Amino acid sequence: MVSGPISLRHPKPSHISPEFIKDIEAELYRRIRRRVTLALGDGIIAARVESGLPAVEPVVIVMDSGPLLPRKRVAEWADALERKIIGEASIVQAPERAEDVERLFAEIQKSPSPEQTGAIVLTHVGDYDDEFFEALGALITREKAHRRFDRARKFEALKGYLREVRKRARKGETAQMWQELARGAALEKEDLSAERHGDG
Repeated sequence: MVSGPISLRHPKPSHISPEFIKDIEAELYRRIRRRVTLALGDGIIAARVESGLPAVEPVVIVMDSGPLLPRKRVAEWADALERKIIGEASIVQAPERAEDVERLFAEIQKSPSPEQTGAIVLTHVGDYDDEFFEALGALITREKAHRRFDRARKFEALKGYLREVRKRARKGETAQMWQELARGAALEKEDLSAERHGDG
């Protein structure tokens, strides 16, 4: 009989030792930078994922352990659990950066013109570090996992756009990008003015 809060009615494979579970937990921490505690039950595996923020409660993910039990490699378990965690948990990778991504995305969605969108993106150009892109990637994974493909596509387009902006900013072209936006805004004004005169 196994002691602890979860009992097993069916024998588990011999390779699933406490050390094996600890190795999976360590591998998940290495990948997502959040503490994960695993518990095996009767046909299920539960993963308790710490948020990394004091005010945010841990998330508990439950999945069928059947497909995992025959697998003997730590990496195979970690692959399946990582996909499940990122798909269901509320952005376990750098949650504070996920909030930054969501805020930027919301601002862009409200933007009335491409020039205004460009101005919003350039205003935050210093924020686009590797952690920001990791959080953006985790958001894309989550949206796809929840079958919100339209939002996932928008996030993917944003990712491509931000990568290009970051590349140019690192080359010292930030001022040049602002000038391009100003030229675009001026041309848009001219077009609107010409349309109004044409109507009159």
